[in-house]
Amino acid sequence: MPIRDAAKQVIRERAGYLCEYCHSPERLSANRFTIEYIIPQSLGGSDDLANLALACRRCNERRYNFVAGIDPDTQEVVPIFNPRQQGVNHRFGHSGRPVCLLSKV
Repeated sequence: MPIRDAAKQVIRERAGYLCEYCHSPERLSANRFTIEYIIPQSLGGSDDLANLALACRRCNERRYNFVAGIDPDTQEVVPIFNPRQQGVNHRFGHSGRPVCLLSKV
């Protein structure tokens, strides 16, 4: 079922018009950000607003439909970042270069 325009606007406002993964501002992007499913529909994710996030094209494409990844330090399968469960402010930092992870998710 398509996401309604009113719901998309609520999601954009809730995110402050920032990508919920890397916090880049939508206004500086050449492309309008997408609304994506945190838990993909293909894996049973719902249409609830709590399962929808504003994402820049790069984050959306890199994330694809993954909910887990391999930790490069331990080689263990770990959940990927979820903007509804983890706050981005203490996990990532801007240093003038690409966003870097400050601590494990």
